[in-house]
Amino acid sequence: MPASALRRLVALAALVTIGLQGWAGAAAAADVGTLWRVRDGAGTVYIAGSLHQLRRDRDTLPGSYGQAYGDAERLAMELDMDAISPTALAGELLGRAIDPQGRSLRASLPAAPWRALQSRLAGLGLPEEAIDRFEPWAVALLVASADVLRRGYAPASGVEGQLQTRAAADHKPIEGLETPAQQFELFDGLPRRDQLELLELTLAELDSVGPRLDALESAWRAGDLPRLDALLLSDYRRRPDLFQRLVARRNAAWVEPVRRFLRRPDDTLVVVGLMHLLGDQGLIALLRRQGLVTERYVDGTWRADPSP
Repeated sequence: MPASALRRLVALAALVTIGLQGWAGAAAAADVGTLWRVRDGAGTVYIAGSLHQLRRDRDTLPGSYGQAYGDAERLAMELDMDAISPTALAGELLGRAIDPQGRSLRASLPAAPWRALQSRLAGLGLPEEAIDRFEPWAVALLVASADVLRRGYAPASGVEGQLQTRAAADHKPIEGLETPAQQFELFDGLPRRDQLELLELTLAELDSVGPRLDALESAWRAGDLPRLDALLLSDYRRRPDLFQRLVARRNAAWVEPVRRFLRRPDDTLVVVGLMHLLGDQGLIALLRRQGLVTERYVDGTWRADPSP
């Protein structure tokens, strides 16, 4: 697996399964974000691209997100964390994290990555015996998530986290597009060879994660779709199997829920990870191919996307 493709997987693994909470104030006027509107039938659907975690010291959202939230009577997210028991979620994660074949992680890793992992585990206060029978993907998620949190990023500051807490206060319902089991399976179902490469790359590149996260946030705030495409999807396209598993199939599965929301008399704000809205297999392109007109919020106005 190319290292650059795995880098994108590391970023997703660090963000995909963490609990969501919190709310922040209005964004700077220059922030554009990635927000679309679809109108067909009784309701309107707003579709917002998310960064699942933002730094706590720069967690303001684009103003357009607040406007879409105010217009919507309900929200839909990849996961509805309000409907998930934290205890059950932790139990499922632990059950999946343990290798059912009892293979030793230490015996599976080369010496250098194992030493790097030992150092990371010591910083977390975890003995190596605690994770030796864990699946490699779960250990990669553990160390990557810990590093992102150490850098000041937090799920409470992420787009979903902020909107979820505001929705709870406003008594707005939230619907989940997926279940935790489906999201865990994205990684748990990877071949062990790919999981081990994922873990090795995670350990090798943790120290350089900060600049990549900064670049991603900057492109998101500017609404720079070509830059976001390059940061999030260019490497996946060199691994069609990963792209289909982690991105394209999920996008296709979300088309029908969006169409269902359009048939409702109220309005819905759909919030999903940025990568799912980009490219010719992104959710926005798929909706256009269904004959729907999508409009993007740019410079304070709605602009129709080009026809597919």
